[in-house]
Formats: sequence, C-alpha cells, structure tokens
Amino acid sequence: MSSRLATVLRSIVLVLVVLVAAACSSRSKDGPATSSDKPRVAVSIFPLWDIARRVAGDGLDVVLVLPPGRSEHSYDPTPKEMAQVAKSKLGISVGLGMDGWLEKIVRGAAGTDVPIVQLGPKANPRRMTAEEVGADAAEEGEDHAKGHDDHHDDKAKHEHEHEKHEDGREHDDGDHAPKPEPKGAAKGEHDHHGHHHAHGAEDPHFWLDPVRMKSVVPELVEAFAKLDPKGAEGYRARGKAVEAELDKLHADLEARAKGWTKKTIVTFHGSMGYFAERYGLSIAAVIEPFPGKEPTARYVKDVLAAVEKTKPAALFSEPQLDRRPAQVIADQGKLPLFELDPIGGSAGAETYEKLFLKNADVLDKALK
Repeated sequence: MSSRLATVLRSIVLVLVVLVAAACSSRSKDGPATSSDKPRVAVSIFPLWDIARRVAGDGLDVVLVLPPGRSEHSYDPTPKEMAQVAKSKLGISVGLGMDGWLEKIVRGAAGTDVPIVQLGPKANPRRMTAEEVGADAAEEGEDHAKGHDDHHDDKAKHEHEHEKHEDGREHDDGDHAPKPEPKGAAKGEHDHHGHHHAHGAEDPHFWLDPVRMKSVVPELVEAFAKLDPKGAEGYRARGKAVEAELDKLHADLEARAKGWTKKTIVTFHGSMGYFAERYGLSIAAVIEPFPGKEPTARYVKDVLAAVEKTKPAALFSEPQLDRRPAQVIADQGKLPLFELDPIGGSAGAETYEKLFLKNADVLDKALK
C-alpha cells in the first residue's frame, strides 16, 4: 500500500470517528439527547424544563433554552441557542412578564403559529410586597420609565443590554424600568429583559413553591396530549407520578422549615417570595430590586435601615448575578452572607428537587 493511499484511508477513518463521536454526544449538557422524529418542546428555564421533561418521558424532545448559570432577567440568546428551538412545536414559559424572550425566539425561529403555554398565570400568582421591591427602587423605576417610553422600539439600544463580569455572571446596563405594553398584550406580558417588579405586581417566580408547581402539572399534561394525542395516556400517568414527587418534596421542606428558629432574611432580589411565604420566612428587604443593576446609595441606606430594624439572620446572594452588592451590605450590616439559587441546573442542583434541597441545606446553616 502506497503511503499516499494510507494517508487517505487514515483521513477517511478519522472523519468517520468524528461523525460517530458527534452522534454519540448528541446528549447536550442542557438536556437529554434530541431526536428529530419527536415533536420538540422549548422550555424557558431549568425548573420548568426538569418538570416538563419528566412529564414528557420519551414521547417528546424537550429542550432547555436558558443555559444554566445565566440570569432569566437579562437573557439574549446566541444564534446557536436560537437554532436549538427552530423545530419547536410548542413553547413552555413562566409568563407574568418574566420570559417574553422565549416567545420571541421560538416564534421567530419556528413560526408565528407555535403555541406558547404560560404557566405562571395558572399558578395562583401572589403579589409582590413593598419589602421585596423597595420604595426607592419603585420611584427610580417610575422616573426611568418616563424617560424611556419608546425604548422598546429602539432595537439598537438593546445590542449591548448586558455584559459579563470577569466571573462570568450577568450585569445589565441598568435598563430595568417596565416597558410599555404592546397593543393586544396581556397585562404584565411585556418583555422581562431586566424588568423591575413593582409593588403589587404579580410575582413570576412561582416555581419556587412546589405546591404551585404541582398545580400546573396538569397544564403540561394537557398541552403535551394536545401536541401528541397518541401519547396522552403516558403523559397523564407521568404527570401523576411527578405530582406525587412534588408532594414528597413539599413535605420534606415543611419538616426542614420547622428547624429554622430564625425567620427573617434579606434576599438578593424579589425571587424568594413564594418560598418564604410557603415555609414561614419573612423577607425584610432585597439587595437588588432591579436584577443585575447595582442598587443606588439611597437604596443601600434603606436596606441597612431595614437590617437594623428587623435584625435578619442572614443575607443571600444568587449564583446568576454579581455577588458584590450583597457583600457590601453584609459587611456594613455585619451579617453573614450565604447563597440561594433560584434557578438551578448547575452542579448540586441537577434536578428540581435537588435545587430545593441544596437551598434547604444553606438555610439550615443560616437559620438554625
């Protein structure tokens, strides 16, 4: 065999090896292996994706849109992430103004007729309290909105909406005011690109209450059965199994919460209201009322005043956002700083249940 022929054969073998390896690695880090012969469902954030994939079983190709470690409040998809949803037949989102980007990229990539199921409005959403949003932040949001009523029409202003810190966490450029509602949009369904939660607004973070998460499982079952009628029986059976697992998680968390002798905390932003309400905690203040935007000096002063008044057990940062504002307030308020993860999908929080148990471990240390 000539050396030239041998070289050609080696090249062919190498190409085959690469192709086989690519096929074997189709199981992405964000979810299970994809299959072109199954209807694809695009889900906005990890907690919803983990529940949805378990209800779907092998009947559907359920893909996660928001990569773990990224903030749901300031997400701009890459071309690769948009390509992932190009064949979607259904979208699953939080709604309540949280993840309008899911509808935009699914319908932009897969077609305007793709149905989007918003789970938040069906979960008996709670209202945000003044402590969770901050009076100073509310005033700032109103002032900011007055000067930017046409911002949602100016695409150029969004091109550099957020940048990354050296540690890879998200940091927005400060455009966190509520945007005007597009005509025909449901109340609260404007783009949540750094959206500020106003006092009294519906809280979109419903997934942080397992009881409410259980309440929307039938919505997933119904949507999946409509998409794939032949698999309806399986979706119903798996939905019941998931509901039982969520019941167990809630019972475990209730038992853990009985051991938390300290009840008052300061959270990073208004994400933990459902959890606090369900398990008997009180939120004295939040560190960043505009997720990703460092609080003003006046707001920090207000938080420190709330700390002095309520004597919280601890402050909590979040892994998706810059820790520094929390560290500043913890240092000035002489309080311990811990971390609670509202989204999961990373090491130690690879399932919905593991996310909660990881957070419960943190709360055990902070509140006992």
